[in-house]
Formats: sequence, structure tokens, C-alpha cells
Amino acid sequence: MVYLCMGLLRNYRWLKGRDLKSYPKPDFAKKAAIEAEVSVCEALRGIDGVVDVFHSARIDQIISGKSRREADIIVLMQNRIVFVEVKNYKGHISMVDKVLHQNDQSRGWTFAKLEEAVGRFHEISRHVGIQIQRDVIETVLACVGSAEVDESVKPRALTGSFVAKSKQQLVELIASSEEHHSDFDEETLKALKKLLSMFGTWDAIEFPNEAQHEGDLIQPRDQIREWRVTYAQLRVRNQRSWWATLFRGPKFVGDLIPRLGNAVKTVDLDKDCPVVLHNPHERIDEEYLMEDMVVLTFGYKEVPDWNKVMLMKPTTTTEQARDVVIPTPQEGDVIPQARVIKHLLEGKHQGVVFRLDDKNEGVYWRDQMSEQEWLQREMLMAVNSAIDVVVTSSSYNKAKKRWRIKVKTLD
Repeated sequence: MVYLCMGLLRNYRWLKGRDLKSYPKPDFAKKAAIEAEVSVCEALRGIDGVVDVFHSARIDQIISGKSRREADIIVLMQNRIVFVEVKNYKGHISMVDKVLHQNDQSRGWTFAKLEEAVGRFHEISRHVGIQIQRDVIETVLACVGSAEVDESVKPRALTGSFVAKSKQQLVELIASSEEHHSDFDEETLKALKKLLSMFGTWDAIEFPNEAQHEGDLIQPRDQIREWRVTYAQLRVRNQRSWWATLFRGPKFVGDLIPRLGNAVKTVDLDKDCPVVLHNPHERIDEEYLMEDMVVLTFGYKEVPDWNKVMLMKPTTTTEQARDVVIPTPQEGDVIPQARVIKHLLEGKHQGVVFRLDDKNEGVYWRDQMSEQEWLQREMLMAVNSAIDVVVTSSSYNKAKKRWRIKVKTLD
């Protein structure tokens, strides 16, 4: 009888504790932003020429590591690809020193972040055999809230980059035909759709108070790896009623929701099992208990090893590629969408290195920049971002048998 009473008391305390438990606070602004993105996706799917729309795609790198760059929306069309950054702001939006501001407060966003996602995508697409020109990839900053957008908000790129001041303007921009672009052939279109689907999105955990956190689910490791391949979600619940829990204790199960079909699978869960989510924004691992979860969402099936992926057979042989003569950029030449490949931070020779073409690199040296530009290099000239530059000098070093090219960004 004593053990029975102790068991009842323990179960009662557990039940009462559920109502008093403290969970992370819901981020209603982020929730509204996601709802705005979903609304934009639905509007874009109905446009003629749109093949598919991908929401919150996380683009990694060919090299290993946890680095991800999120694209709010990627629109695959018959003749081009459009990367869309959605901002659901109110008030007044302006751009100061190339950084987006809302009501005179910096939001820390620059076009370089959008261009970095494009750069990563273009690099991966070539690596897996998809040969497309960079000019078929466009970028749009879409301000879909009720904010007034200042004229200072404009892209850095000379071509292929736009600002839409409303959802309607974005729809009109996407719907406008680009006659100078030829349609992708069937094989390329199929490969692009496959590639975009492989990126996936973030994992997420949802708490009883509707708060959500995004990142990479890493524990329980074996179960997560197994579940994410076939299932989109794990919905966690106490299988027993209040009274059954009082007398017998909680019994947690999870309903696994398949990615395809409707064959839901129910599995037993340990309520005290730790669930760990790697938060890429804060760069920390968040740990909770399974009993504190409502839904685990698996944003992707696996992280692809791009060195093992080939979606199209190369059409140009190595020998043919070697025969292509690439002219060396000369002083005054404008290089659109040059790729940032690294930052030089050691010693006296500091600067930002750009990939100008398949054979040439150029350096924007620190002594040619303003102090503010150098201090904000991670934001304005992020590695993998694409930026228009102009060649300021080009000379051949006979001793090292290579060109030395200096560049600067276009204002």
C-alpha cells in the first residue's frame, strides 16, 4: 500500500508539473515571417512557367562541415532559377553602408548573403554535372510586409538582381517573360529539380506552447538517422489518459508521419531520452527531454556527399576544356558576379580574393578599402558570395609566371 501511494504521488506530481513547466518562449515575429514565406510560395506556384518552388532550402558546401546558407525561396522555372529573400517588415526600410535597416535599426542583412547562396548553388550544380550559365540565376529581395521601402534599397549586382516592394510586385516580376533566356532542356530541368530537392530544409522541434527551434537534430543519433530517411515528422504524445497516467504512470509513443503515402508508424519512446538540436545561428547544442517535445520535424533525408553525386554526364571533355583560351582581365574590365574565395588575414598582405574566371584570381587589398569596408568584410564580402568588381591593374610576374590582378568592388 505504501508503494502504491508513493507511485500515485509521483505520478500526480508529474501530471501537475506538466502544467507548470517552463518552455522556450515562442518567437511570434519569426512565426509571422515563416507564414509570409509560405504565402509567397503558394502565390508563386500558380505562375505559368514555374516548375517548382522550394521553401527554406539550406545550401551547404562541397567541402565537409556544418556550414549552411539558407535561401528563403528558390523558384525553378522553365528558363531560369530565382533566389528570393523574403522580408516581412513594417515601418521604414532603408540601406545604410550596404546593410539593410528597419526603422533606422540595422537588421544585419546584406545582398552578399543572398549572393553567397547563389555562389554555393552554382558551384554544387557544376560539381554534379549540371552546366548552366550564371546569368540564368536571378536574385530578388522581396519586401512583402507593410513597410515603406526607401530608394536606397537596391542590389549591388549590375544585372539579374532585383527588389520587389510588395508580394504583388514579386509575382509580376517572376511572371514576366525573359526572352533572352532559352528554356532548359528536359534532362537539365530534371537534374535541377533533383538537386534542389536534395538540399532539404532545417530540422525543427516544437514545444507544447507552440515555440519552435530550427537546426540539425543530432540526438538520439541512430534513431534520428533511421527515421529521417523515410519519415517527415515524429509526433510525440503520452498514450495514456490523465487517470491512467495517475495510476500507471506516463507511456510515451511517437507517430512517425511518412514523407510519401499515409502509412503512419507508432513507436515506443523513452520520455527521459535526451533530444539534442544543433542551433546553427547561435552555434550551440540545445538539449531537451523527449517528454518536452510535441513534434520533431526532419527537414532532410541525409546530408549529401557531393563528391559521390553525379546528376548529369559531362558534355565537355578535359582535353576540350584545356583548349579553351580565357583572356586575362585587363585594367578597366568589369567582372560581374566575381566569387569571393577567401579572406587574407595574416601579415602585411591582407585583402579579399576573388575568382574572376576559371584561370584567374584578383585581390581587393585592404589598403584600397575604407576602414569600415574592411571591418565589415564578413558581411559585405562573405566567402562564396558573388560581387561585381572592376580590375584596377593587371601585370604579369615573369619570375612566378602568373598574372597579378588587383580589383575593387563597384559602388
